[in-house]
Amino acid sequence: MLLPGFIKKLLAVFRGSVAPPLILLSVMIGFWIGLMPGWSGLHTALVVVVLVLNVHLGLFLLSLGVGKAAALATAPVLYHVGIYVQDHFPGLLRALSSIPIIGMTDFSRFALAGALVIGPVVGAIAGLALAFSVINFRRMMLKADEKSEKFRTYYSKTWVRILDRVLIGKRAKDVKSMFAKTKYIRKAGAVLAIIVVGAFFAAAHFLQNTTVKNYAAQTLTNANGAEVNLETLAISLLGGSVAAEELQVTNAQEPTQNQVVIEKMAAGASIYQLLLGRLVMENVEVVGMQFDQARQTPGKVIDVPPAEEEPFDPNSHGVDDSDVAKLEKYVKDAKKLKEQLEQLRKWLPDGKEKTPVDTTQPPESYLEYLQARAATSPTVTMLAKRIVADKVDLESELFGNSRILMTNLSDAPEALGEPITLELASNETPAALKAQVDYSTGTPQVSGTFEGFDLGKVQSGLGEDAGIAFDSGAAAGSFTGQLTKDLVDLTVKVELKDLKAKGQGDGVLGLGAEQTSEVLAVMSELSTTLRIVGPVDSPRIVFDTKGLGEEFKQALVKAGKDRLGKEIDARLQEQLGDKVPDQLKDAVKTPGKSIVEGLGGLLGGKKQDEDKQE
Repeated sequence: MLLPGFIKKLLAVFRGSVAPPLILLSVMIGFWIGLMPGWSGLHTALVVVVLVLNVHLGLFLLSLGVGKAAALATAPVLYHVGIYVQDHFPGLLRALSSIPIIGMTDFSRFALAGALVIGPVVGAIAGLALAFSVINFRRMMLKADEKSEKFRTYYSKTWVRILDRVLIGKRAKDVKSMFAKTKYIRKAGAVLAIIVVGAFFAAAHFLQNTTVKNYAAQTLTNANGAEVNLETLAISLLGGSVAAEELQVTNAQEPTQNQVVIEKMAAGASIYQLLLGRLVMENVEVVGMQFDQARQTPGKVIDVPPAEEEPFDPNSHGVDDSDVAKLEKYVKDAKKLKEQLEQLRKWLPDGKEKTPVDTTQPPESYLEYLQARAATSPTVTMLAKRIVADKVDLESELFGNSRILMTNLSDAPEALGEPITLELASNETPAALKAQVDYSTGTPQVSGTFEGFDLGKVQSGLGEDAGIAFDSGAAAGSFTGQLTKDLVDLTVKVELKDLKAKGQGDGVLGLGAEQTSEVLAVMSELSTTLRIVGPVDSPRIVFDTKGLGEEFKQALVKAGKDRLGKEIDARLQEQLGDKVPDQLKDAVKTPGKSIVEGLGGLLGGKKQDEDKQE
């Protein structure tokens, strides 16, 4: 009866010529890899060690299988040991995370962190026990070989070796061969490792425009929620650069349209960071970016169940219902605005504090012991330090063809420690916008400035319910507040200069279109504050009615005085004609003054007004 395979492998180790230190390494590394769940950068590094060192592959595979079985049997133990390791040895995990290849391991996984410590210890103990057993067995065989000539002759016969090989398994040619000097480096394994690495680089080069391109497109599709197309993709692993052409991102709300189209994009990437599982790009240059372009064929949309949202309560933000109105009603194409805000929401931070995992409560199912992860601090795995996009055609009369500069875009901005910045400058108009998002306070804070906004161009995007129709003027100002996936709460300070406008619809502050026009006719400047608050996809605008009312009140008083002065001037000219007294001539003829002002000075009114002001 033939022996089971794993028994043959063990007997082959006892009767072979593998050096005891290599037996120790074979068992330790095999059990270590097997005990760690999943596959990671540390698994890959240990396999490379196995290829280079002359370990016994059969013993290694046997130990690996035992380790996998032990991982399932001792999952709760690995879980609790992992909690201890993460609590007491965070420095060790950080150090391992900074080593290339090994850094690709998810050390937040409790079972893996536990196996990281238990694996080599238990594997080394088992390896030492087996190594000493092998040494004692070989010494016993050596004594038998030295004492018995018949045994030595019999053990060396060819037919005995063949029969032994069939029935029991591989062994050394004779007893003395068991103690032969062993080479610790497997030349074939080292060559194989070089071939594997070379094959990886070769595959990345030759498959970059097929397999790698398709993988990249699929990854972007999953992130976008709709089909993303790439015409070409070029990657230089040695040079640390990546370039793409004809990138099309489908609009998930309207599959016949592209959300954005990029003609060319090139970036430099850090090889060291790539080996740590991070994509860090120093400079990203984008050429020929366009928005809302028609697709030749509709893009595929990934079905995503809608997230349940709590209804927005304006009272929770200190806003009175009578002072708020939907932002959509001030914009002509409210549907398009809604879609744009919904698209923006996907890329905004959630603004919610991470709830730490309660490690005192064990997982509900057995397999969850192997999958559970700690709520670690966010880490940056993708970072674009600087992105420049020139000659970008924005669908906006205000900006038109523009230049966009962004910095510190990452998947974990709260961990980066640097604010995200955006600079948008039109190549056709004076319009410019600067904004930054700061995570240093925990909750993302948004701030920025804008200038050169042509009110005549702004008017084209406003609806009739806006209350004011701008003919010309310039707007500038600043904004600050919060902007997350769930909430927008921005305070905007606006300064209007060289203002020429008139009322429309219901006017402003209930004045009606006619009275609003009268007020605006005497106003060339206006300063006000407004607040945009509510859900990102349905924000509301809140006006500073008190401050705005005071500005309009002063303008109305001025408008009344001017109108009264003009009427009196006209009446006096009509009644007096050429018979104007000498003492009134200067008042009538003085440029920039009305008769009322002149009479006030003659009759002492001016002095009285000054006294009142004092």
